[in-house]
Amino acid sequence: MTTLTWEREARPVWDADKARIAASAPDGALGLDFADGAELPGDWFLAKDGESVVGLGVLDTTWGGDAEITLVVDGSRQGEGIGSFVMDRLEQEARTRGINYVYNTVRDTHPQRDEVHDWLVVRGYWGNERDASLRKRVDDVGAEQPSPAQASAPVAVPPGSRSRGEEESGDYVDVESHRY
Repeated sequence: MTTLTWEREARPVWDADKARIAASAPDGALGLDFADGAELPGDWFLAKDGESVVGLGVLDTTWGGDAEITLVVDGSRQGEGIGSFVMDRLEQEARTRGINYVYNTVRDTHPQRDEVHDWLVVRGYWGNERDASLRKRVDDVGAEQPSPAQASAPVAVPPGSRSRGEEESGDYVDVESHRY
């Protein structure tokens, strides 16, 4: 069983952990290209397993009432529920800040574009065929939301578990085949 923790970086800079995780992503998947030690835009968060950084989350709130999110999981740890953990925490952070919608864009150059797109759709993200951006409303008043203490507390992630979502079109998507 993996125990993950979530940390917000007060003054995020590009470092060896971020470079390692970004380098583990497939070629064409990311647009993260920073010099070592460079200050980073947006709010950056680390998903850790013990002392090891296993995932990154970025929340860019320059959109006013909306935010763009980016998440990256260490390539050697994909399929363990870390991506769902990061996504859940980014959405909770957005809710806490009163953000209406979060957006994620799957780059056209991403070699697993269809799989990542489906992973997002299963988790409640939607868009249209003309736009690579998918969005999700996160300010749902009736949604069950963890307290800030729960959101930052260590969470045990049993092997094979992940978040479940719904697809708005009504088509069935097998969540089991969309683990990142």
